[in-house]
Amino acid sequence: MELDRRSSRRSKVGLFCNQYIDGFPHLTEALELSMTGALVRRVLGPDVDRACYALELGDGGDSVWLCATPVWRQGPFEAVRFVAQSLSDKLRLADVLGAYGRC
Repeated sequence: MELDRRSSRRSKVGLFCNQYIDGFPHLTEALELSMTGALVRRVLGPDVDRACYALELGDGGDSVWLCATPVWRQGPFEAVRFVAQSLSDKLRLADVLGAYGRC
């Protein structure tokens, strides 16, 4: 039996975002999102592993920038944990989750 280690519940969002690897944006879809992490699907991008990277949620004007570190990866799917979040990062992420009905 696999143990679920999530510290907060995820909301299903289906939100396109950018995953910045080596400074370049790559299209990613956030399938599930919580205050502490996300389940993402790489749509376009290199098949490389990084210890952490920037994840941009939003349309560029009202984007939420998060530092994400991979927890596990299987094919195009990757679970990430958000690290080093400031209070303003948390509040903006809560606004995004609120738009999907939960935070």
